[in-house]
Amino acid sequence: MVNKVSRGEPNIQRTVRVREKLNQNIVEKKNYIVAVDIGSSEVVIAVGSINENGSLEVQAIVTEPTTGVTAGLVDNNESVVEALRKAREKAEQQAGIAITDAYVSISGKFVRCARYTDHVFVEDAENCISQRDVNALSERMRNVKAADGEVIMDLFPLLYKGDAGTEMKNPVGSYSKQLSSTYNFILCERDAKNRFSRVFLEAGIKIKGIFASAAVVAESVVTSEEKEEGVAIVDIGSGVTDVAVYCGNVLTYIASIPIGGAAINNDIRLFNGYIPHKTIENLKRRYGSAVAEMTKDDLIHIQIRKGARTIKPISRWNLAAVIGARMTDIAEYVWNEIREAGYAKKLSAGIVLTGGGAALANVADLFNNVTGQEVRVACAEIGVDSTSLEVVSSPNLTLAVSMLLRGAKEGACPVGVLHTPIPKRVVPDVAPAQPAAQPAQSTQPVQSATQPAEPQTINQRYGAAATPATPVVPPASTPLNNDVDDYDDDEEDEDIKREGFFSRWWKNKIKKGLDDAFRNPEDDDDGDDY
Repeated sequence: MVNKVSRGEPNIQRTVRVREKLNQNIVEKKNYIVAVDIGSSEVVIAVGSINENGSLEVQAIVTEPTTGVTAGLVDNNESVVEALRKAREKAEQQAGIAITDAYVSISGKFVRCARYTDHVFVEDAENCISQRDVNALSERMRNVKAADGEVIMDLFPLLYKGDAGTEMKNPVGSYSKQLSSTYNFILCERDAKNRFSRVFLEAGIKIKGIFASAAVVAESVVTSEEKEEGVAIVDIGSGVTDVAVYCGNVLTYIASIPIGGAAINNDIRLFNGYIPHKTIENLKRRYGSAVAEMTKDDLIHIQIRKGARTIKPISRWNLAAVIGARMTDIAEYVWNEIREAGYAKKLSAGIVLTGGGAALANVADLFNNVTGQEVRVACAEIGVDSTSLEVVSSPNLTLAVSMLLRGAKEGACPVGVLHTPIPKRVVPDVAPAQPAAQPAQSTQPVQSATQPAEPQTINQRYGAAATPATPVVPPASTPLNNDVDDYDDDEEDEDIKREGFFSRWWKNKIKKGLDDAFRNPEDDDDGDDY
């Protein structure tokens, strides 16, 4: 039994002492991998292991709502730590282990990529390039210093070149006097990373490895063939949308756009008045559509107060128009990032959507309309054992599963023995992806609710650079100024400032349908309540 601790003992020390008691024995029967995804709306913890067939078996995967994270940045430590502890306890009970170490991911405008080019002279040019030459160049790259205020999270070669500038994937065995390479560096602002690390310190979890979300999300949703042909993975989270581009089976570009599904929820609340946050999320997933033309033009009725007959009628078409307007913004920002980075014509395998925002009906059709690319929605599947597919069948779990796969390559996580019975594994309480709605005839045309200014690509100022005397990765560029915070459910909308987005909204032709959207609920009381 865990010894009691004094009230004055700091939370960190108390947590450490509890974990030490749990970890008196080490589980050696399985090589467990633990992954933690802290997003702007929820914490996801996944526990898995690689079976004898080389596939990932998921022993536990849980979600816990959280506040205290805005666009990927921790701004309230206590709220995040509390959610992390609750999620850990649930995962421990499901898996029957005590979680002590974990792989974690970080995402936000403070994460970026930058390229750096350098070279070495071949040791024995007459006998061609050797592995020793490649290692020497790699070691030279590892000595590159990040700009002040940033840390290097990862680095890897994009391509190699010889004397004639000929590109090579594997230079060993080629004849050249000089070997050069361009490396892709994944960088993170030091302060953001320190805030993130503090959360795990206080929760009593040791960080075994930290990854940029965009750099690992592809592990479970795209094949090596797609990476070779050229593919973009778009992870639409609550506060951040991550973009990753692969060409030639190499991660060539990443970007984090500080806007996601939470912005859609805020727009729905502004448009329809007071609706509780949980109700908005259910409304969006059950009745929402990213394309108004592909939804019904009828009224739906929702109960907005517990224990009260407060019914609110909402036009399904107008709901879809609000969702579609904001999702169009997200798609345009994503496509601008890809286009400005020079990959618009290199995506032979198209665009893959995942994350919680990808669960919206018809979201693939919207992205197809904006980008002109082949688009599909994907959940974690590649590398996952068939017995675990049902457990991970929601897009908001993709990143956590991908981290398990990436973590398995890095090494297992030490875990303790949890001296409690192991309950039967259950499917987590997450909303599954909704099937695409059947196209329906609509008498109202789709109206764009916003005309966003041409966004600046986050990394457009950072291409391959000439070798400086003192190698330094250039500083971060100016991020998108488009942060959106979640509204508190207890706040009334009179306290919310209406943005330019909606000042333009009222000027279009959708105003004609507003009379129907807010008709007296007593005129029609046979709708759906939830």
